[in-house]
Amino acid sequence: MQDYELVNRIKQGDRALFGQLAEKYYDEIFRYCYYQTGNEHSAYDCTQETFFHLLRFLDNYTERNHFKAYLLRIALNVCRDHYRKYERQTVSWDSPENHMEGKSASTQYSANDWAAPSHPSPEQQVETKLMIQSALQKLPHVQREVIILYYYYGYKQREIAHITDVPLSTVKTRLRAGTGKLQEIFHQAGLRSAWES
Repeated sequence: MQDYELVNRIKQGDRALFGQLAEKYYDEIFRYCYYQTGNEHSAYDCTQETFFHLLRFLDNYTERNHFKAYLLRIALNVCRDHYRKYERQTVSWDSPENHMEGKSASTQYSANDWAAPSHPSPEQQVETKLMIQSALQKLPHVQREVIILYYYYGYKQREIAHITDVPLSTVKTRLRAGTGKLQEIFHQAGLRSAWES
């Protein structure tokens, strides 16, 4: 069943289908919140809050083919609220991949996608993943938002502007600034990032 069909049936009163919809996207939203917060506990809280808001405001959803973007927009706003309530969290030493069963290939990234060497050992992969998460946490959250949506989720800049509710020019500026900062962090660590040409 397509997302819009599930949503319509839920809006018509079949609330039991909400569990099916939530299960479909739970891992992706947890991963997104983890990359945003850098902390497993905060990611769990933000994920729960995201689906709470989804259930509460699902009647407001009217688009046909952009449900995932709509859900990510909710998660983004929940994470923004999290930043307002709490100081930046310490990066967790646990990888979000440990919590992801059955994630889609379109959002599955490994250390190989982000930095050299081309055939890292398991220890190097863990170290690189931690480096990536640590580097993301050093960015202002507005830059981190666009970096995650662009590189991890593959959204185009115009789509990111819609999700984040900012002008396209702002997305381009944040993406350029965030990418530059990440390149600088990776360069200082002696790693060549995937953002370098």
